[in-house]
Amino acid sequence: MGRFTEDMGRLRDEIESERIARQTLIADTRQEVTEAAHAFISDLKNTVGTLQADFRAEHADMAESARSDRNAFLARLGGAVADIRVAAAERQASVREALAESAAQARDERAQSNAQMRDEVAALQDGFKHARGVMAMEVRAAGQSFVSGIVGAVADIQRDTMQLVGDFAGERSAGRAAWRGAAPKAAAPARAKPQQAAPEAAKPAAAKPRHKAAAPAEAVMKPAEKPTLDEVRPSRGASDESMQ
Repeated sequence: MGRFTEDMGRLRDEIESERIARQTLIADTRQEVTEAAHAFISDLKNTVGTLQADFRAEHADMAESARSDRNAFLARLGGAVADIRVAAAERQASVREALAESAAQARDERAQSNAQMRDEVAALQDGFKHARGVMAMEVRAAGQSFVSGIVGAVADIQRDTMQLVGDFAGERSAGRAAWRGAAPKAAAPARAKPQQAAPEAAKPAAAKPRHKAAAPAEAVMKPAEKPTLDEVRPSRGASDESMQ
């Protein structure tokens, strides 16, 4: 065998040893990686378990603290609400009392106002009745005075008329006697019939019967001039004086 053959044999042994070493390294590396992975996973599981346990404990503590805080807040809120309700009830009671007082005061004022108004209305009614009675008495007295004046004026006119008629009849008789040549006789003035008494002022004036002069045997001639209405009728001043 030659040198080349030895080198080839040595190279083959080296290659074989390198392959074995490489396979051993790969197997060792795989074993180490597998062990490291298992250790990492185990550590990770332990860490995760620890974290979960710590989180659960912290969560429980936080939940307990939040529950305590919430209960305390609810208790404070309930107390505040109770205080608000008490204050609202007191305010409502004070408002009701004030309303009742104002209503009673308004009722009293309204009753006083109504009583005062009734008194004023009664006083006005009494004053109106009194004024109406006084006015009625004055109107009645004025009416009675007016009627009495009218009755007196009519009586005066009738008396004057009867006197004029009697005078005219006497003068006519004297004229006829003088015309016939007989001695003239003094003609007696015609007397008016007594007038009836004026009725009471409270009753309307009753119509009086017309007084007629006793006509002579012969027909009565009409006078040349009749007395005017102004001469026969009394003046307004005289009528007013008679009414007064």
